[in-house]
Amino acid sequence: TCRYVRGAWSECDSKSNVRSRMLTLKKGNPESCETTKTIQKKCKKACRYEKSSWSECSPNGEMSRTDMLKANSDPTCDQSRRITKKCNKNKQVKSAKDKGRRNRQ
Repeated sequence: TCRYVRGAWSECDSKSNVRSRMLTLKKGNPESCETTKTIQKKCKKACRYEKSSWSECSPNGEMSRTDMLKANSDPTCDQSRRITKKCNKNKQVKSAKDKGRRNRQ
């Protein structure tokens, strides 16, 4: 087997949206293993959002929230993102009952 030492990731190339790292052979036969390899992968956008609170359950059983982009994020990110998920009505009812019981004791 070939074992490699991983180098640090390069900065993101804004034109190709790719970053790369060099792997150097640490353990293994240099005749059957590449002595150096370059790995490339897409850059993640630096989109960081301030999470808002979830809305109440809508009649169709969904709740949503709108998150706003944080100031130090990549300017190409969307200014806000809307997330929707299904409500778990059983859980909500159960937790409300539990709270009620705790208060009565």
